[in-house]
Amino acid sequence: MTTTRWWKYVLVVSDGAPGAEVARRAEFDPSAISRWRRGDRPDVASALKFARAYGRNVLEALVEAEVITETEAALHDVQVGVDDLTIIELLEAALNRVR
Repeated sequence: MTTTRWWKYVLVVSDGAPGAEVARRAEFDPSAISRWRRGDRPDVASALKFARAYGRNVLEALVEAEVITETEAALHDVQVGVDDLTIIELLEAALNRVR
């Protein structure tokens, strides 16, 4: 058994609860918990679901699952591209620049 960063996180967050209890609370198939215990990392959706089930910060879970780094989790500025804006948002942004 490989003790991964993710598995340590699961143990701490769940306060060492039995795998079946963790699976029930987070609405996972118990086999997911077994895979994590063996050293598998969760996919993004599972890491988010686990964090939400235990009321934890989702960025913290993604860091512990090694999906993102601590540096990425600490970023506060989100860059939005033109393609992400609606026509209204784009026109409002243009109008604000003209003012």
